[in-house]
Parts: sequence; C-alpha cells; structure tokens
Amino acid sequence: VNMSIAILPMSQEFNWNSATVGLIQSSFFWGYLLTQIVGGIWADKVGGKLVLGFGVIWWSIATVLTPVAAKLGLPYLLVMRAFMGIGEGVAMPAMNNILSKWIPVSERSRSLALVYSGMYLGSVTGLAFSPFLIHKFGWPSVFYSFGSLGS
Repeated sequence: VNMSIAILPMSQEFNWNSATVGLIQSSFFWGYLLTQIVGGIWADKVGGKLVLGFGVIWWSIATVLTPVAAKLGLPYLLVMRAFMGIGEGVAMPAMNNILSKWIPVSERSRSLALVYSGMYLGSVTGLAFSPFLIHKFGWPSVFYSFGSLGS
C-alpha cells in the first residue's frame, strides 16, 4: 500500500523511469512468492502465531528501512522490498493456520471473510491516508508511520 502512493514522489526525486518503477513495484513479490509455501510449512511446524509475529516484525522493520535503502541506491531498495515481501508472504499461511485451529469448521468461511475484509479495509485506509502524510511530511513518513504500526 505505502509504495503504491509513495512511488510517485520517489520517482521524481530519484529520477526513475517507468521500467525502474515497475522493477521496484515487482521486487516485493520476489520475496512474497518465496515464502508462501515455506510459511505454510513453518506455521504447521511451529504454529501460526509465532510465524505471523515473525512476519509482522520482519515486514515492519523492512518498511521502516525502505527510505534509507532508497537513498542508498536502487539495488538496496530492491533487496529491502524483497525482504518486505518475505515478511508479508508468511502472513496468509500463518493466519489460515491460526483460524483452522481456533475457529469451528461451521464458522470458518465467515471468519475468513472478516479477516480478509479487515485487510482490505486497512489497504483502503492506508491509501486514503498516505497522500496526506506525503503532502505534510514527505514520502519517507509513509514508511515510518506504517512500519511503526507493526512494531
């Protein structure tokens, strides 16, 4: 969410072309893709709560460090975005693991719908709030504020 709004002022500041912007946007998914299956296996072995906690802390740290990485250069930013994807990639498998243990079978569809709705509500809220932060405090503020929410 944060990068989709912040990429506009960032691309102006760092003089990125559209190919570079696309590369940056996709780099999150490099890590995300790698940890989907691994996250499920890990959640089955050690429990979803632990894996979800790890993921939240990991992606929060990566989010807070994103402005630093961007200022160091494109390779650092790409790695940091992939790291963020690693942390976020374990979230869905971990949440499904938790819900499968805590929620009765007859209530799982409704509970999953609520969880996913909450995720999208967070995205909508973040997308609405990010332009205000950027306008008032600059693009790094989006990463600092959203990253601090998970810490």
